[in-house]
Amino acid sequence: MIGPIKVKCKKCGKDAKSDEFILDPIYKMMVCRECVKERRMNDLAASNRAKQDAKKVEMEAQQKRERPAGWDPSESEIERAYAAKQSQRSKIEQIDSERIKYTCPKCKYEFVINVTKKSSRCPYCATPIQGV
Repeated sequence: MIGPIKVKCKKCGKDAKSDEFILDPIYKMMVCRECVKERRMNDLAASNRAKQDAKKVEMEAQQKRERPAGWDPSESEIERAYAAKQSQRSKIEQIDSERIKYTCPKCKYEFVINVTKKSSRCPYCATPIQGV
C-alpha cells in the first residue's frame, strides 16, 4: 500500500501530503490547506475592516447632521422618547359622519368602528378602544 505522496504547493511552495490539497475557486488551482486557511482569514479580516469603516462613516455622518442653533445633546433623548410614544398611540381617521378608521395601539390592527353602535374593544386582541 502506497500512502499519500508529498507534493509542493504552487501557492506557498511548502511540501504537503497529496490528500491535503484542495481545489480553491479563488486561486483556481490545487493548493494546500494552509493557503486556503490563510486566504479565508484574510477575507474575514478584510470584511471586518470594511464593516468597521462603514460604521465610522455612518457615525460621522450622523454627528455632522445639521442641528438647529442652541441644540442640546439631551434633546435627542427627548426626540426618541417622543417617537416611542407616538408609535404607541392609536391612529384615528374619520371616514364619514358615522364611521371611524381606528388602528389598535397594541397589535396595529386596522378596523372600522361605527360610532352609533360603538364597539369597545379591538376585534383582534380585545384591547379597550381609547379616544373615540
